[in-house]
Amino acid sequence: MSQKDIEPVLLVVMVMSLMLTVQGNFSNQSYAQTSQMEGEDKMEHKEGSNVQNGFSPAGPHVNVTQPVEKITNNLSLSSLREEGSPVLGETSAPITIVQFGDFQCRFCGRFARDTVSPVNQTYIQTGKVDLVFKHFVTHGPDSMTAAMASQCANEQGKFWSFYKILYGNQGEENSGWASANNLKKFASQIYGLDSQKFNSCLNSQKYKSFVENDTAFAIASGYQGTPTFIIEKSDGSNPEVLLGAYPFPSFQAIIDKKISGS
Repeated sequence: MSQKDIEPVLLVVMVMSLMLTVQGNFSNQSYAQTSQMEGEDKMEHKEGSNVQNGFSPAGPHVNVTQPVEKITNNLSLSSLREEGSPVLGETSAPITIVQFGDFQCRFCGRFARDTVSPVNQTYIQTGKVDLVFKHFVTHGPDSMTAAMASQCANEQGKFWSFYKILYGNQGEENSGWASANNLKKFASQIYGLDSQKFNSCLNSQKYKSFVENDTAFAIASGYQGTPTFIIEKSDGSNPEVLLGAYPFPSFQAIIDKKISGS
């Protein structure tokens, strides 16, 4: 074969070799990009799960004193269901759910709007569960005002009606939706509530120390944000903790397990 015949063959070989090299580099790059995208998808899915079971960490002004694994200490019902704590259902129910919440916490609002109703219909109205509300004020001054207002409603046996109205009208944090004037307007919508008595109660800040004590208890117990739920038997045994606005099936699984004794 002459030199002239060899040169075209060498050129073809060189071109094919170059194409294979480029293709290999592109394939490796594509694989790396695909792997990165898959990792990002998994991360986004994980973050989405956290949003679904939302949890609002306590603000920087709240000093958490204990890690999460220790928050089941000191959970006797006598310390959780003290006089004045709002209770939905019969206190003789075999299972108690204690919610630590803030009326400006958007995840608490999600629980109130989506989960309370099926829990109430399935377990509270059938005498199997009672729900206790404890204040964990972590979202600013309007949270304290709303908490005090709810206790004024509780004084007239209207806490849960007020609870429903507040979470149903929840606005942006500290935007003024939970100002004293607006809270009085919300209360005036509740059938059977004495508005004059309610307004006087709120103006006096009668329940400020009560709300502060609830919050201090939550901090001392190591709770890290809202909503925090304690689910336990009436004797206070084997408490379980849910951190976040979990959907009804999550509560159902724990409650059914406790009712069955497993």
